Amino acid sequence: MKTIGIIGGMGSMATVDLFEKIVTHTPATADQQHIPILIYNNPSIPSRMDAILKGTKSPLFELVRSAQKLEKAGADFLIMPCNTAHYWLSDIQSQIRIPLYSMIEHAASYIEQFYSQLQGSILLLASKATIQKKLYQQAFFQKGLPLQLPEPEEQKVIDFAIQDVKASIIESNKWIPEMNKMLEKYDRIRGTSAVLGACTEIPLLFPYLYEPILKLDPTLMIAKHAITLAQEDAVLKKGENE
Repeated sequence: MKTIGIIGGMGSMATVDLFEKIVTHTPATADQQHIPILIYNNPSIPSRMDAILKGTKSPLFELVRSAQKLEKAGADFLIMPCNTAHYWLSDIQSQIRIPLYSMIEHAASYIEQFYSQLQGSILLLASKATIQKKLYQQAFFQKGLPLQLPEPEEQKVIDFAIQDVKASIIESNKWIPEMNKMLEKYDRIRGTSAVLGACTEIPLLFPYLYEPILKLDPTLMIAKHAITLAQEDAVLKKGENE
């Protein structure tokens, strides 16, 4: 079985969410059947948002340092629960030998495979920086998947909600009512088919967003993909012994 490496700390609650989803969805009935996971929760990584929007210190050095630590510790591949940080993915990959898998590319492929029947567009709930750099737009448009971007005032609500989750304010997040109003508008008036939690803090709010619109979670998608990747060797070895 392969060892998963997680570049964490962006934010810490999102890192916990990814870890929990990997453990929860691993088909294990005993401790020994779970997947080896290495997590480096690095709180020293500078703000990805500020680096892109304000030109402050780049997070690349700390991102590469995190990746290299995990590689040295024995990770077979890496995943990174921060969508905005994927802006530097190719730069990180160039500094390590093990693969760093993109949750954005995987989300696009997953939705293309399993949700191609959606009639309307998908509302993109992401950070302003992720939207500005068109990280999801490029991946989705290449596959013909229609995305709907929030209006500027709605984007402010999304960014505020994200910051509260980073401060571990989830259930009592004061922006939940505004988020619910937004989803109601897109679901009932604009005919949006689904919303995409394209910032890793957003899926943590899904349980409190009551509008019955399809909610797509890239964190869950990459968690399941990581499980499959980690278990490939184990499945192969089992088959060889049968």
